[in-house]
Amino acid sequence: MSIFENLCIAEAEEVQEFIELVAANIKRIRKEKGVSQLELALMIGQKSSAFYANAENSAKNRRFNLEHIYKIAKALDVDVTDFFVK
Repeated sequence: MSIFENLCIAEAEEVQEFIELVAANIKRIRKEKGVSQLELALMIGQKSSAFYANAENSAKNRRFNLEHIYKIAKALDVDVTDFFVK
């Protein structure tokens, strides 16, 4: 058995579930704060809500990157760890 077998430690489905968890938490917190998708998109430097809406809904293979998550946390005045809670 080669040491290079089974190097992938996370299946694609598991990664997708994690991405969807983060997006769902962002959406929930955004709604709790009374902020629209467009408002938050503009606050994090997006020119429209299209990318933001797709990332928040895990659509069209769009997802938030670390910079987005950091800016969203600042905009919503929450700790970034709030987005990773199950």
